[in-house]
Amino acid sequence: MTELLHVLTIFAISLLASCVATAMLRKVLINKSILDNPNERSSHTIPTPRGGGLALMGIILLGWAGHGSASLTPLPGFWFIFTGSIVLMAISWLDDLKNLSPKFRLLIQIIVVVISLWGINHDGQEIKLFPAIVPQWIDYIFIGLSWVWFINLYNFMDGIDGITGVETSTITLGLVLIASYFSWQTDAFYLPLFVLAATLGFLIWNWEPAAIFLGDVGSIPLGYILGWFMIFLIIKGMWAAAFILPLYYLCDATITLLKRAVRKQKIWEAHKEHCYQIGVQNGLSHKAVSLTILACNIVLIALALFLSADYPWYSLLISFILVFSTMKLLKKKQSQ
Repeated sequence: MTELLHVLTIFAISLLASCVATAMLRKVLINKSILDNPNERSSHTIPTPRGGGLALMGIILLGWAGHGSASLTPLPGFWFIFTGSIVLMAISWLDDLKNLSPKFRLLIQIIVVVISLWGINHDGQEIKLFPAIVPQWIDYIFIGLSWVWFINLYNFMDGIDGITGVETSTITLGLVLIASYFSWQTDAFYLPLFVLAATLGFLIWNWEPAAIFLGDVGSIPLGYILGWFMIFLIIKGMWAAAFILPLYYLCDATITLLKRAVRKQKIWEAHKEHCYQIGVQNGLSHKAVSLTILACNIVLIALALFLSADYPWYSLLISFILVFSTMKLLKKKQSQ
């Protein structure tokens, strides 16, 4: 009972703090005219404050700092991830303000990921995605490239009200439930709990009609942190769950951008070709699209929690069918 009260207290304080911090930040951004003005590639129609990730990430890192300082069982690489998140926040905030070169941003992301992988290994944890099949250095190259890609796809997918809040909260909810179900170390439970609560506090302001946007300062470090959580799942032997929990974002972003690459279009430029964006263009509201993805993700959580450990390939196959069905549903034209 005491433990439950502790969990609920942390959750409530983090959610409330994020909500209040976002409200205060919104006023500052408006006063400073830091706004996302709509254009032909936007899914919003009125100027909206951009940079809400400052509040969201600030609350997450504040909670992490307190918990990490007292933790006896930190996750492998924790303080490296903590520092990397701050670096990515700083670079992404500059990008929100000044539109930095994509090559420069990518270089910083690669450096942060390489140092983070070294940090995980430094803390005594090897990462093996393909044990006994390929040399370990190939494991690290594959995981490093996948992590960099995950960071960027998380940014690409943040294009309508509520979508990244929904994705982040469901992924972290899945992580919290998995850590609890398998009785993992406390940090595996509490670290995603902080992210879950803070994200829900921000989502109050980002739900349709959004009063504030995340900006790169939020989406980039969130992708980085969630990528680390997926690596932790792989370390725990739950590689299927690591793919299943973020599978909607993985599929929608990867398939869409591969199509753009085949057409020789610049994949880093803003566009409206993701399935969720097509859903909005076809008549669905931002809320309807986000709720559709929420429903998909809830089933993905169940598959990751109850099926992926014992039947990884079956759970992954079912998950792909579910995600592709959801994408097809979102692309379906709405009757007038």
